[in-house]
Amino acid sequence: MTIEHAQLYCETCETVTNHELHYAGRLLESVQCSVCQTQFELSQRALLPAYVKDLEGRIVSKPRRMLHRAARDPLAFARQLPGAILRQPRKFVREFWSLIRR
Repeated sequence: MTIEHAQLYCETCETVTNHELHYAGRLLESVQCSVCQTQFELSQRALLPAYVKDLEGRIVSKPRRMLHRAARDPLAFARQLPGAILRQPRKFVREFWSLIRR
């Protein structure tokens, strides 16, 4: 899960405050106000189909993205590829379990 920060309007505080945005992959999972701790979560029912669709797009576009990286800097690509291959299953499992745990 990735956490980003943004200035957003909070309906509870009725002002613009810092918010934490929690992402599962590239999908927004929840938003929490840093001041009043009000949290908005997307339902698992809505997230799972969206996550599967996003994952399909990522898998289909992966060969093209890898080719672009290899063309841009072949040595760095070759050096980083083994670690990237080992990290992907762990990254997927972490994203998926963050959705399922909800």
